[in-house]
Amino acid sequence: MKKAFTLIEVNLAMLIMATGVLVMCGLYSLGFRENRQSVEDVAAASFADTYLGPLVQGLSATNLPWSSWIQLGDTPSSGNARSVAQGVWPSDGWLAYVQRQGNDGNYRIKGSPRSTADGVWGRVKSKIPSPYQGAMPSISGDYHYALVMTRRGTVIQLAFRASRRKEALMSQPLFVSEVRFQGDPNR
Repeated sequence: MKKAFTLIEVNLAMLIMATGVLVMCGLYSLGFRENRQSVEDVAAASFADTYLGPLVQGLSATNLPWSSWIQLGDTPSSGNARSVAQGVWPSDGWLAYVQRQGNDGNYRIKGSPRSTADGVWGRVKSKIPSPYQGAMPSISGDYHYALVMTRRGTVIQLAFRASRRKEALMSQPLFVSEVRFQGDPNR
């Protein structure tokens, strides 16, 4: 009598192999998605550095007068949690970038977040002394980004987000820079 594999053993081996191949196929798609997200995260970090760098440099200037510093930001209009801040641009903070859609509580990015962020960037830059004035950095046209500036006394916080997909902008990592007033408080 010769020893051989039975049909049950062959089918069981094929089932195990097929399961392994299907799991590996699933991991490939997960790997591609994670790779794409990693590329976007690195690009967003680079854009944040490029976008926030000139603002941080200008706001750190020792010749920035206190009178200009305290004008940075709008006082929030409502008496909710945002009123903790002494100044915010845009005045609604992150809510300036979203709008409620229907009564189900879902939010969507409204308009062009780039133009809102560039408006904030320009307003902050206009308060910075002229030697630190510079051109707005260019960010790839296929990215959407948002910027919020918050002033609390002698500290300004700049928060930035970027995403290739507009609808995913508010779920992206947040890049924050804080700047403490370095100028002469008597001016």
